[in-house]
Parts: sequence; C-alpha cells; structure tokens
Amino acid sequence: MRLAQILTTVVLLASLSRPALAEPRWLACKFNDTSGKAQNFVMVFDDLRGTAAMFDGYSLIEGTSTSINFQSLRTRFPQFNVTYNRNDGALSVSPVGTGGMLHGECRRSAPPPGAPALQ
Repeated sequence: MRLAQILTTVVLLASLSRPALAEPRWLACKFNDTSGKAQNFVMVFDDLRGTAAMFDGYSLIEGTSTSINFQSLRTRFPQFNVTYNRNDGALSVSPVGTGGMLHGECRRSAPPPGAPALQ
C-alpha cells in the first residue's frame, strides 16, 4: 500500500514538473579607467545558455570563452576581459594587451532602452 502511494506521488510530481526556466539578466556596470574617468556599460548574461553579451547602444556584442557558475561570470570581449562576482557585485576589467586590472561594480538592472528582445 505504501509503495502505491509513493509511486502515485512520483508520477504526479513528474507530470506536473517543468524544465527550469531562467531569464537573461541585465547588469549595469561601472569602472574607472586608468585616467580615473568613469566608464559605464550594460551587459546581459544567461545562465542556461552560458552566454554573456555587452550592449553597445545598438546591438549585442557576444563575449567569447564565457564561463558562468554560481559565484562568477567570466567572458572575453575584443578589447577587454570581464570578471563579475555574483555574490557582491564586484567587477574586474582587464584590458587586452596592456595588462593590469581595473575594478568597479555591476548591479542588476532593467533592459536599457533600445535593447533587442532576447529569447
């Protein structure tokens, strides 16, 4: 009798469960360049697809070699590499070819005006 209840529960849960759904998340990021001038950019990432892209005001520029885990996001763009700490919002930007590391922060935000619709 107990086995029948367990099987019924398992079948019911399996029939009602759906795959995990995650929506792309937008980040508003800010860091100071080597001259101390504030630089801002907007980035979007998607956990399920393992993608990250920067919005340049007109289109999305997809990052390469992207890795996303529970703690961080790392991706490469043509001019710089980005590491974002999901726990505290810390941002590290490493310009390609010049070395060094610039620090800043990212915060969750709404999609910017003119951003393309993401599937």
